[in-house]
Amino acid sequence: MVYEFDSEIKMLEGKMKWKVVYFPYSASEAFGTNGKVPVQISVDGHEFDHTLLPSKNGHYLVYNEFIRRVVHKELGDNLHVMLKKCEEERNVVVPEYIASLLEGHQVLGVFLNQPDYIKREQINHIELAKKEETKNNRILALTKKLKEK
Repeated sequence: MVYEFDSEIKMLEGKMKWKVVYFPYSASEAFGTNGKVPVQISVDGHEFDHTLLPSKNGHYLVYNEFIRRVVHKELGDNLHVMLKKCEEERNVVVPEYIASLLEGHQVLGVFLNQPDYIKREQINHIELAKKEETKNNRILALTKKLKEK
């Protein structure tokens, strides 16, 4: 089933200072869980794989940098969201240039043995860099961190 709604970009209450979009339905009724839900979303016509996360105020989507760079909206603006549960298993895709550099530093195995959420976070940190020099510096910092493990 596809859920379609308009929602305002708000700040998540609590310690995490994230911009979020709240899911206006009960995740428990819609998906049979109060936990995380892997979803596919369309935000203002742009598609993303994402995760619906629980909070005391209901489930929400993080309005992350990848979405912001595409839709160009900020805190207080409204987004049009279409959301459906992702039924197939999602795997982390490691960009070839990152995999090859990690392999060259002999830490690809250590990287791949980490939990998926950590791998995604590390890849996103590298990919969000605007300059190649920054990407390279982030990869070098990651290789150093992985060698210490």
